[in-house]
Amino acid sequence: MNFLEKSKNIIRKIENSTINYFILYLFFAFIILFLNFYFSYSYIIKFPDIVDEENRIILKNLGFNFGQILENLQINEGLKAIYFNTDYYVSRMPLLPLTLTFLYNFVSENFYIILLVKNLFFFSIIFLLLCNFKRDTKIIFVIISLFIFLYNPHNLITSLSFNFEEGLLNYLILILFLAILSDLKYKFLLISVTLSLIFFLKSSMIFLCTFLSIFFIFSNFKKDRYYFLPLIFLIISNLIWGTYSYKKTGVFAYGTSLASYNAFTLNHAYNDKFTTIYPSISPDVLTQEIEEKLPLEVKKDEWEIDKFYFNDSIEYLKSNPKDIFIGVLKKFQVVFFYIYKDSQFKTIDEEIIKEIRLSNIPNKIFFVLYLFLILRNFYLFRDTKNLLLILATCFYFFPYFVGFIYTRHCTAIYMIATFYVFNEIYNKINLVLLKKK
Repeated sequence: MNFLEKSKNIIRKIENSTINYFILYLFFAFIILFLNFYFSYSYIIKFPDIVDEENRIILKNLGFNFGQILENLQINEGLKAIYFNTDYYVSRMPLLPLTLTFLYNFVSENFYIILLVKNLFFFSIIFLLLCNFKRDTKIIFVIISLFIFLYNPHNLITSLSFNFEEGLLNYLILILFLAILSDLKYKFLLISVTLSLIFFLKSSMIFLCTFLSIFFIFSNFKKDRYYFLPLIFLIISNLIWGTYSYKKTGVFAYGTSLASYNAFTLNHAYNDKFTTIYPSISPDVLTQEIEEKLPLEVKKDEWEIDKFYFNDSIEYLKSNPKDIFIGVLKKFQVVFFYIYKDSQFKTIDEEIIKEIRLSNIPNKIFFVLYLFLILRNFYLFRDTKNLLLILATCFYFFPYFVGFIYTRHCTAIYMIATFYVFNEIYNKINLVLLKKK
């Protein structure tokens, strides 16, 4: 028996022991604990007003317009926020504020613990999914896969966070991707729940959720049990959110009008300054100027204000097609070539300081390799899963190309790309080893 065969026998013995997987889980859980503590500590140092002197999270100070909603949830005012001196009830999708409120009220008020519970919960699901994959030398496959999800600092920081949707979205997209590729008996139940959570997390993901739900119906996924459930879950989710919106605002929110703050955000990409500052400077610096556009005669209603900013964006699009084309090219630049940090800052002399983010480089490389492989594999084999990945990637990025995109928005797909490339290499190595037998 040669060395290779001996090694395989040892690995098989290890893999047949449940206790070894439990030890492996504890090992990575400890890594998550350490990373979570380091991230939380660094975040508090950078943003000290996010916690009080006992490290209890101050909900109203959470960024990206979630603070108001979280504060109002605590006083039973619901998903309410105030913009333009107007009550908004559907300005944001509800999953992030509701999840954080639940953890704050029923688990802990401590910033460190809230983040740890969130990250350990999602890590555990990913660990179980990876263990479900039918692979030779599975324990090695699981170990390398988990390190792939942890190796990139920017991807990791974005996933560990809780102050914007990507802190949940990165996990949910990964779980969705792994569930689709997995051998789970009831995987479409997990896919259905995950798609519904993504729907309730970020309104721009309606394109991805709708596409996947319909794709499963009209593809050879029909041989899988419960392939129709994602579409049913998505319809029910739409009805729940639309009914809530109608009850609160008199408008049934659905489709591209799921959140009433969307058009205001969109308007940041449809103005005469966007192409001159993006991507070096965040379009958020234009917020005050865009707020001042709103005419006094516009009715103080969240949907009427949304309608004004949407129409203003469409008018700019019609009048400035060249700027729109330049903007799209710059968005492609961010996805494929931009290696600087998302937010750049001006010096006293009005010069922009560009800080390089080295972790962007492997992200871009793996993403290009991923695109090459899924296109190549679909061309060679015409298989459903690679077609799904091609189209899902397009539908994921579509709303960002309509609006604007930064690298934190790409991290979920970058992580999937890295795993896909590794999985392809892993399978190739196994084929070579099988041929040598």
